[in-house]
Amino acid sequence: MITENMELHNIAELVPLPDSDGRAICRIPLDLRDKLNEQAQACSMQAAGCELRFNLVGDEARVTLEMVERPAIAEVYCGPFLIGWHVIDTAPTEISIAKPERHALLARMPQLQSVPFAPDLIRVALPWRPPVLLHAIQGDLTPPRSDQVPAQRYLAYGSSITHGNSSVGATAGYAMRTARRLGVDLVNLGFGGGAHCEPEMADYIAARTDWDFATLELGINMVTWLETADFAERVAYFISTIANAHPDKWIFCIDMFPFYMDFDTEAERNHAYRAVVRETVAELALPKLLHLDGRDLLRDVTGLCADVVHPAPAGMGEIAANLAVRIQRTMAS
Repeated sequence: MITENMELHNIAELVPLPDSDGRAICRIPLDLRDKLNEQAQACSMQAAGCELRFNLVGDEARVTLEMVERPAIAEVYCGPFLIGWHVIDTAPTEISIAKPERHALLARMPQLQSVPFAPDLIRVALPWRPPVLLHAIQGDLTPPRSDQVPAQRYLAYGSSITHGNSSVGATAGYAMRTARRLGVDLVNLGFGGGAHCEPEMADYIAARTDWDFATLELGINMVTWLETADFAERVAYFISTIANAHPDKWIFCIDMFPFYMDFDTEAERNHAYRAVVRETVAELALPKLLHLDGRDLLRDVTGLCADVVHPAPAGMGEIAANLAVRIQRTMAS
């Protein structure tokens, strides 16, 4: 999405608000949002994986943002290199962005080591939570060129873990870390508490043609309330719809990362849910459709937060490291 000579990456809609000149960011089309559960509707208005991208022609750009509910931190990069952090308040907050002092040196560095984003491309990585409003963009800007961004896109669907819950910063979740390790761009479709595998979401992902490979993190948002048979029905439609629409693309179906049921000897549904994902993938028997056990990606239980559900920053890092290796080896084979 391009507006005012700036790309709004991973953003489908800018929603005007009453009594404000700010526009709310939404990651999915509003007509799809209306068909999803309440948690997904709320989380779609949170900017996980969303970035403002532009080339700075003049001396500086000024971007005015506002957080809803509480302040949060935006990260500013020139290509892959961090320029700095900015605290965005619950009132309109203007941030000024200029080229770093050594931008000419950074521009020469890709000659020494390939980097996924061109160093002259400015990227404002927005906080993954809470919702953010875009008020104004000022400056002499041009949108990104195709040669300034990675050639491949990685689509990640899932729960709050994919959304980025418990991450310290905008780029600290496992999905963003995985994308960085692989040198690809990220489309983040994580919805905290709202990854319910609705058929409308499956149809939407299947209809998108702007991704090259995907991970589908399945189960944790339904395991406490949805019977296994109903979960199996949802998963069968969800995986088959996406995989059959893209038989030429690698799709990695991740079952649940370790969580509190795994440490309860009497729990059963955790095992049943994982079996559903594994067996659904096996029954489809598509050459580029793979099942990954979440416990193989997060092995160190100290990488969990005290809620024994969400990975802590260390756990996000471990997931990304293991997932990137699995994806890279698989796609290279």
